Amino acid sequence: MTGVILAGGQNRRMGGQSKALLMYEGDTFLARQLAELGSLCTELLIVTQEPERYEAVVHAFSGESPVRIIPDQQPGRGPLAGFQAAMKSASYEELWIVGCDMPWVDAEAAKALSELRSSVGADAAVAKIDGRLHPLHGIYLKNCLPEVERLLAANDLRLMGLLDAVTLQVVDELFLERKGVSKGFIRNINDPDEYERLTGKRLRF
Repeated sequence: MTGVILAGGQNRRMGGQSKALLMYEGDTFLARQLAELGSLCTELLIVTQEPERYEAVVHAFSGESPVRIIPDQQPGRGPLAGFQAAMKSASYEELWIVGCDMPWVDAEAAKALSELRSSVGADAAVAKIDGRLHPLHGIYLKNCLPEVERLLAANDLRLMGLLDAVTLQVVDELFLERKGVSKGFIRNINDPDEYERLTGKRLRF
């Protein structure tokens, strides 16, 4: 499996500060994610237009999985463009894709999604928690790429458009509970107020 961290956003709500480099419990979000994805994935990709921002974290990463930093082919077009870059670059058919603002990504959750996707032969698997689908902690096959590129060409940049277009396995909370997986893995940190509630620290711009 290829693990993918999407770090191509402009971080407007964070005043331009990279969410991937926010600190939590002594590590950056990115370092925490590399460690967790690396526990399951054979290779890791970081999709970004600013590789220099993340090279120090990648250099310090001590996991066994190789890490590559790759650019969006269509910068500024949101997560779907990151999916395109990752699916074109991945060495493996199955991808675990996460957003860089999620400090609690969970390999056990990804494993459960992957197993259920595989058992039914779906193209993708995402969790449905509290009534919402969560595409940015999902499992996707590379064969979703034609639909990704079709949506980009049509200027339909919604991830929900991709979920509607592929064979999707939805994983509910009950299934995850039976696997012993806490639903906290879907939580992300979007703005300075959320970060302050998480850490008690106010970001300074």
